[in-house]
Amino acid sequence: MKHSFERFVKKVIQETDCSREEREDLFEELVIHLECACEDFKGNGYNEEEAAQLAMRNFGDGKYVGRTLQHAMYPFRREMLLTLSIGSLILTYAIFLSQLFVMGDSHIGWLLLGVLTSSSILFLTLRPVASLNRRAVMNTLLVVHGFVMAAGLLLDFDSPYSMIFATLDTLIVLLAVVLIFRTTIYDVPATEVNLRTGTKFIHYFNLSMGILLTLGTLFFLYAFLIFASDGYWVLWKLFVPLAFWGIVYAVQLILLNYGRKKIAYSFTAVQLLMPVVLFVFWILVVRGGAS
Repeated sequence: MKHSFERFVKKVIQETDCSREEREDLFEELVIHLECACEDFKGNGYNEEEAAQLAMRNFGDGKYVGRTLQHAMYPFRREMLLTLSIGSLILTYAIFLSQLFVMGDSHIGWLLLGVLTSSSILFLTLRPVASLNRRAVMNTLLVVHGFVMAAGLLLDFDSPYSMIFATLDTLIVLLAVVLIFRTTIYDVPATEVNLRTGTKFIHYFNLSMGILLTLGTLFFLYAFLIFASDGYWVLWKLFVPLAFWGIVYAVQLILLNYGRKKIAYSFTAVQLLMPVVLFVFWILVVRGGAS
């Protein structure tokens, strides 16, 4: 009987974006709830198997209950993710076809990246994978997707729809940023560990720094593509500060999990230097492109 309840509850939890700690608590609560309902039915004369089936049947369809819990814990996040992913797919194809038929040229690389990240977000929203840390994976996808869509603003538009495309692309990027902050900060439970370690401050600081670095990287990338005639192979240098920022961010979270609060906070000084590092790498890129 208990194994049946556990399998049923796993289907419910699979539809939510709970962390491991939240999943364990929710799993235990739901199993206890089903066991209590089963005991009530047994008290009314049903045998153990019939009581278990009635308890699960009265609880509702597993996927439906899971999605209801998801909406209760994280209101409208699923709808926001669907809007982001579907809107991004439509916009990406529209920009690609506009460039292809109006300008006679298109950026196939940007199309592939946009479709890949949009489809991945859509897939994880519609088909949750229980074995993944969905919050971490979704955040990573949102960061990459936001950067890809922001890079779309650097594309050449020579059509009457250029202003419309730019406006819609900007809205997509802003929605991605909102979802990153929401998933990382506002949808994280105020557990004792998070309150004690100041995890939300680390998230606020690093996400703000990441947005600043992304804007700086896109600006320098755009400037390089306008003025440089060759030497494009050196563009990878512009992404080094962003990659280093991500590594330091991950290290800080690991240190907080192990209770190393002071060491984790000391890394904020390293993150403050990242804009300077980006500018230094920009100088290296300019010299590399000019040589």
